[in-house]
Amino acid sequence: MSTIYLDAVLEPPRSLSRRGLNRVMMILGGMSLVSGLGFLLMGAWPVTGFMGLEVLAVWLGFRWSARAQTARTYVRVTADAVTLRKVDGWGRERRARVSSYFARVEFDRAASGPHALRLATSRVVYPLGEHLTPPERESFARRLTQALGDARRERHTQDGET
Repeated sequence: MSTIYLDAVLEPPRSLSRRGLNRVMMILGGMSLVSGLGFLLMGAWPVTGFMGLEVLAVWLGFRWSARAQTARTYVRVTADAVTLRKVDGWGRERRARVSSYFARVEFDRAASGPHALRLATSRVVYPLGEHLTPPERESFARRLTQALGDARRERHTQDGET
């Protein structure tokens, strides 16, 4: 069994918990209900229905955002391989396995977005840390580079002993 040099889970930040979302929606729904009753009493009953649709649209937007925030990227480095597993918010999964000997970390401080931090081989590039802040990306790039160096040293030591 190979030593694990890095076992990381990268995830987007959550700005609102489920409990917080429920509170926001209750406040928004209550405000909409009170306003809607006012419009209903004034005889502008169609406005009440549109206000309800507005609250529904906001709720659906929050649900979509919360689902996207459940995405995860799993990175594991051993002497033999770097294993990547990306799971999006809808549960779809992509896997990749790259030899730790040929893998390299590419980090572009000036870039932003999904391609600022990459794990690369001679043919394929895998973006990492799409949701991390620039300082978090830089820190993770250092940790991943260190883990790859340690994995190569173990592999080199094993190859030299045989």
